[in-house]
Amino acid sequence: MKFIHTADWHLGKLLKEHSMTEDQEWLLHHQFLPLVDEEKPDVILLSGDVYDRSYPPEEAVELFDRMTEEIVGKRKIPFIIISGNHDSAERLAVASRLLKWQGLYIFGPLSRLSPVVLEDAWGKVAFCPLPYAEPARVRVMMNTLSMEGAEKVHSYEEAEKVLSDYVRSLLPKEPLRKVALAHAFAAGGTPSESERPLSIGGYDRIGDALFEDYDYTALGHLHRPQRTQKDSEKIQYSGSLMRYSFDEVNQKKGVIVGEMDGEGKVHTTFHEMVPRYQVRSMEGDFAVLMGDETEPSDDYLQIRLTDKEPVIDAMPKLRVKFPNALGVEQDMGYREDEGSRDIHLEQMSDEDILKRFVHQFRDRDLSEEEEALSMAVWERVYRKENEQ
Repeated sequence: MKFIHTADWHLGKLLKEHSMTEDQEWLLHHQFLPLVDEEKPDVILLSGDVYDRSYPPEEAVELFDRMTEEIVGKRKIPFIIISGNHDSAERLAVASRLLKWQGLYIFGPLSRLSPVVLEDAWGKVAFCPLPYAEPARVRVMMNTLSMEGAEKVHSYEEAEKVLSDYVRSLLPKEPLRKVALAHAFAAGGTPSESERPLSIGGYDRIGDALFEDYDYTALGHLHRPQRTQKDSEKIQYSGSLMRYSFDEVNQKKGVIVGEMDGEGKVHTTFHEMVPRYQVRSMEGDFAVLMGDETEPSDDYLQIRLTDKEPVIDAMPKLRVKFPNALGVEQDMGYREDEGSRDIHLEQMSDEDILKRFVHQFRDRDLSEEEEALSMAVWERVYRKENEQ
């Protein structure tokens, strides 16, 4: 069984208010589909975050519609998709009951989970969808299905175990190879700044032992391509479709092509996909960057000026040579009693920014009670964002 594992397309993504949809379309049509035609997989797996937000723009929905037509309609390749924390599970899965008969399997609402069983020369392979789900939603599902123990499900790991056990309980009572699709933060993974946090305090982490009974686990959510176990190919993140933040500039982006033999042993290869314009950083003196020694570029740039004196109207001047420059900073720092210190807000979490602000405003840190209260508030904010 040959498969392509991809995730975190984030169609409709805005990078510093610039829409990336045209670039996503170019990459999918000029890099992804040619790879599909070359590899001729038996199935394609998309492990969540199809869209960048619950209400995606029209052009993003249209792009996804064209891609499903290319993969399932024209190439007749089964396409299995789960919702991620950026997706609206219900909106993504519209008409999914009908579309599954055409080979397009979309799983979002927990009430509609079921394994997808495909066959190859060695027999059956079960694909088990585990879409992103908060513990509260899993508890609701368990109560709806009259499952016991709902009151004990409070962490993401406990919720994921319930989903996994439930989907596997629906499998045929015969030996078969199993593949999981999950959108989660597996322990051992390394995040990037463009990922929306699932929770505060680390209880969103899921031990990868939960996936040990699967022959392969196709993970989504973390944007860096990586394995959760250094010496094993069984549990992997394919990473995001493109670079979606400037802390990802050193990451390669692409998809995983895997082949599973009759015993369930999987061999995988990462295939890099290069967009027409790359997301990267540039640093230097303004005069040097604008001089002949620096090549012009249409890439999406975050530019850091090293000039000792302020450069007035730097962005419009830089865009004459670098039309897709999205950000410019001149790190002058600021003076405190203990000396000069640089502040990089884009590299700080919301919680860290709050703590720094409180410290500067009151000249003391949050108390334990205040910090616990602030964490509870942030958790409610993130949960509300995920529901939108």
